[in-house]
Amino acid sequence: MDIVKWISKYFRTEIIITNENEKYIQKGNQISKWFYRKQTNNISELKSQNKSFFKIVFLNVSYNINMSRYIQVRANNVSSDQKISFKSGFPVVSFTIPSQNAMLDPRSIRINGRLVVYKNATPPHAGAGGFSGSPVYEDDAPGDQVSMDNRLGIYGVMDEFIVRHDKSKQICESIKNYNRYMQSYLGLTSSEQDLIGHMNQSALIQPNAEAMFKNVVANGTDPGGTSDNVVPKSFSVVTPSGFTRGGSQVNLMTNSFGAVTIEIRLSPDANCLFSRTGALANVANAFYELSDLSLSCEVMDIPAEQLPVLSAQTSGSYTFNTITSLYTTINSTNAQIQYALGLKNLQSAFMNFCPSSHINTLQHNGLAITMPSNADSALAEIKTLQFLKGGVNYPAHYTIRDNSEITGNDTSNQGKFVVGDPQVAKMYYDSVVPEQQVDRTSISPENFSRNYSMIVDGTDDASYKQVYDGGSLFGLGVRYSQYNQGEDFSSEQFGVALETTLTSDNPVSVFLYFKSKATLLFDSSSVQLIH
Repeated sequence: MDIVKWISKYFRTEIIITNENEKYIQKGNQISKWFYRKQTNNISELKSQNKSFFKIVFLNVSYNINMSRYIQVRANNVSSDQKISFKSGFPVVSFTIPSQNAMLDPRSIRINGRLVVYKNATPPHAGAGGFSGSPVYEDDAPGDQVSMDNRLGIYGVMDEFIVRHDKSKQICESIKNYNRYMQSYLGLTSSEQDLIGHMNQSALIQPNAEAMFKNVVANGTDPGGTSDNVVPKSFSVVTPSGFTRGGSQVNLMTNSFGAVTIEIRLSPDANCLFSRTGALANVANAFYELSDLSLSCEVMDIPAEQLPVLSAQTSGSYTFNTITSLYTTINSTNAQIQYALGLKNLQSAFMNFCPSSHINTLQHNGLAITMPSNADSALAEIKTLQFLKGGVNYPAHYTIRDNSEITGNDTSNQGKFVVGDPQVAKMYYDSVVPEQQVDRTSISPENFSRNYSMIVDGTDDASYKQVYDGGSLFGLGVRYSQYNQGEDFSSEQFGVALETTLTSDNPVSVFLYFKSKATLLFDSSSVQLIH
């Protein structure tokens, strides 16, 4: 038996270890390190070295398996019919995990519910009880077909993710433009099999635009006459962020950290829905509706013998990698982006792009992450790229030249050169998850290519709405961290210099995300996040 893997898997709570009348608290991962220092996985040998140690360890492992439980809480601010939508005036949905004598595992937090998309706000006919609008059907005329981004699924409706300390209402973590963050995160850290397998079931993610329309948005074929059919699509998703993926358990006792509030700001209908052809005559008022929303999570009840110790934990800290999100625009062949971040332990930075005219319009997919483009729908190639620290190239001490600039690659006898630059692609996914931790990804020569245009009609194979391998996955990124130390940007500016072929007046939105190590200090009445 591999005791290291066994303990790592099941040992997920704080324990009290008693050895020769000395008491102290250790985390499960520290115990795993202790096993490694002994350089053995032989359980008999380890028991003989420290019998009292192992007696307590296995007692607590047994407790951990038997005493953990799942709880479910309803949304705080929904109407009596349990339906919520941006259109009906509910731009924020919140959940509160109540204070109790238990430890919360933030990694287990899931948002559950059901989704329905309507093509307009008018019920299909008199007497259509329970319908908030006209359902979408597979056999609707092409101009009446509305859809969602297939890589995002239900994450497309999440515009901002917020974690609050419930007692003080102070923010522990906030990620703006969360859906666009998830575009890069899901594409770079999940394989195509993940996206069409278990994430298809849990997050309503689909392999392509056609599957998204038929399997999630549409409700089968129109039954005709006065009959209608609405099939709500169920989802249950985790919410990746620094707080929820940091690995630290949260003490929910009233005199410690206490209750936790999760808030989700919903995306406007016009930003997460779009017409498949760009026609708006019959879908100008399309909207989505959520129902039966709940939050579920795992908590571990604190046994009576540990209550005195954990109830004395009236203050403490949690360390995790958090995301800082910023927004800007570029509109020239030479773009300069500079920010005084004030971040001391910057791990990495990445960004994705979208034409500003595509945001909050049902004509276009406002959540697609594409290359910058010109007003004529042609892509604007990135010729050179520089990441700067204090105005100097860093960490690469040279200018990165895109492979489209290599002589002979611009055009050839076979046609236009469309393959994306592999170095830029590697830097991009390395900025989201370090290379040594990447065991699956869906980035490919198809979705990181230049082989599409910003044509609005999604029935055209050349449109960005029809890019193979799940849709366009373009972005830029850089990793600073070596051995998780991070880079100090507290006194020097972060910068990016781009030379592009953006020659027309067509502003391009840039969504930037900075991953940095942060420490959340707390007491029973307040919190403070230190970057």
